[in-house]
Amino acid sequence: MAAAGGNSAVEPDPGWFRLPPLQGDVVVSSEIDPTQAATAAGRRLLMLLKDVIGNTTETRYQGATQVNRKRGVYYWDCSGMMNWLLARAAPSARRTMKSKRPVARDYVRRIEASPLTANRRGWQRLSSVADAAPGDVFAFRRAAISSSKITGHVGILVSHPVPVSAWPGVWVARIADSTRVVHGDDSRIDDGIGGLGLGTVAFATDETGRVYGYGWQGDDSQWIIKTEVVFGRLLK
Repeated sequence: MAAAGGNSAVEPDPGWFRLPPLQGDVVVSSEIDPTQAATAAGRRLLMLLKDVIGNTTETRYQGATQVNRKRGVYYWDCSGMMNWLLARAAPSARRTMKSKRPVARDYVRRIEASPLTANRRGWQRLSSVADAAPGDVFAFRRAAISSSKITGHVGILVSHPVPVSAWPGVWVARIADSTRVVHGDDSRIDDGIGGLGLGTVAFATDETGRVYGYGWQGDDSQWIIKTEVVFGRLLK
């Protein structure tokens, strides 16, 4: 329909797009293998993560971090999980965070401000999802279409991202995070309690490799939610 003055009406961006049904599964590694990390800090992070997941007897998604490692109790949200793990596996990277209690958007800002080359600041920003490896950190701000009060999401790659040939520009990866809403092929029970676990997500890229959206359920995702996703590598 033509708008007044003869200009074509432009539909507003809905903030998401639908994915066509996928035939078959995309194979991604399901094991946490610290030797696959790109840096020593990434290896330490994966070793600690593997130990924590193997030790977990109780977990829950909640804003206040409560950990009793001896009993295997881990109550936290995504940023609480990341803060706790980094303080032990990559303390230099953790100290570069401006906030006492960083949230997801703080991780986005830290990664965005980091150099693309190796440095002594604790973090390296990756220019493409294709460069990401197990032990790297991903983060994104809350999507424009979201009504949630959270600031975004942050987690850890535990597999190399794999391109999906049937979905050009879309990659699938196995990740570790804390969430109430399960991902594809998730290790958590879909009970609304959530907490620490492993799942599969999808990342949508443009022709430059920039990741501009995510599919929460990996190769089971029905749509991509648009928000820029950044990837950071731990250096210290």
